[in-house]
Amino acid sequence: MKNAEAVLSVKFQSSFSAEELMTICSEDLEAFREVPGLIQKYYLSEVSTGAISGIYIFEDQAARKEFLNSELASYIPVRYGVLPESLRVEQYDMSIVLNDEFISI
Repeated sequence: MKNAEAVLSVKFQSSFSAEELMTICSEDLEAFREVPGLIQKYYLSEVSTGAISGIYIFEDQAARKEFLNSELASYIPVRYGVLPESLRVEQYDMSIVLNDEFISI
């Protein structure tokens, strides 16, 4: 696996149903596969609250920053029906990786 240095976590509640969101996520997979420096994206759902999270693993901080300033990132709130008061965006740098034989930092 490629080197991973930067993580982005986006958590929100949506005005769309879980089924609608899964359809949208599936439709957008190819667009996310084309993001420069994006190694992996995890789509998560929190059963107790219905919140949706995206965990993005980037090669470096520059790739993360480029994504955050991209057209793709700018349309996520509308496309995914993000309820603004629920939106939480956090940026992390990799420190320690459990299975470092798969990801070098």
